[in-house]
Amino acid sequence: MRYKIGIYALLVMLFITAASAEIKQPAKARDPLRGTPFSDPARIFQMPAEWVKQPIKYEAWAEGADLALALDQQLYPAILPLIRQYEKQNKLKIAVVEGTCGTVAGAAMRKSADITGMCCPPGTNDRLPGLKYHTLGISSVALLVNKDNPVDNISLDDVRKAFMGKLHKWSDLATVQKGAGAIKYDMPLKPVVRLHCKTRPGHWCLLLANEDLFGHRLVEVGTIADMLATVASLKGAVGYETLWFMDNLKYSDRVKPLKINGVDPADNEKLAAGMYTIYRTFNLTTWEQAGVSKPHAGKLVQYILQNLNAIDKVYALVTVDQLKKHGWKFKENELVGEPSSD
Repeated sequence: MRYKIGIYALLVMLFITAASAEIKQPAKARDPLRGTPFSDPARIFQMPAEWVKQPIKYEAWAEGADLALALDQQLYPAILPLIRQYEKQNKLKIAVVEGTCGTVAGAAMRKSADITGMCCPPGTNDRLPGLKYHTLGISSVALLVNKDNPVDNISLDDVRKAFMGKLHKWSDLATVQKGAGAIKYDMPLKPVVRLHCKTRPGHWCLLLANEDLFGHRLVEVGTIADMLATVASLKGAVGYETLWFMDNLKYSDRVKPLKINGVDPADNEKLAAGMYTIYRTFNLTTWEQAGVSKPHAGKLVQYILQNLNAIDKVYALVTVDQLKKHGWKFKENELVGEPSSD
């Protein structure tokens, strides 16, 4: 569903930049090429007093509902079964709409949903007064190539050089030049990028911090489906997306994920341990202030958090419990920092 961007959203886009989304990560040397994983939860975007007092007002898709949820396109199918279970147990009518991170953020800005959910960490412009974030988990962003590509592993340094336009052929990769079994693959290297959610931390920014670092010889696409279709159709292509989208959109027979520094993006234990460093972060939001929040909204989010292990394993979600076990940093329910390196 498409949302119209209101005046407040336009103000956000004009005055908030990606740089404002940074938060310092303790006990880790800052990688100058890597963007920050999370924004500072203490930095709240200021809104007019009348907006703060404004109650939730449902749009047409949620008319007559007891609760309204706007969810990103990967969160939507992942948690919908839990939402329907809660709905049935509590005899409620819950409206759920699927969208992108942008449209979901728009629903929060317009106060048209009780709960929203995104696959990116919030940027400062998403931290609205009275809006509280609850992390469900993270999922790896896999580096994807055409199925005919003989390369299976790539170094992080080579990944970056490829997307920065410093490597032109697959045979230029240091990863494939070593040893007697060196791969001779002279196909031109064609990076494919989808530079979504530029004002939010995390996601592709964990590969290269901002769009200015990417080279000029690349193919830029606008949608997830276009990303997968392009990688599938170009033998020398390299792109990125979650493994769930690769499988769900039925591209697993035409594209394949690469290991990065020998780590498989499907290895959730290594992702949880901080050994695979490119990932998406999944959050839900609730409203906290009187006159805006609904008791069942908070209870539904808690129900989902208590039943994360019931989410189908196809979504490859590393849950909150796994992250806490490995020392990831939380502020209340929100993931705000990676595990320390020492």
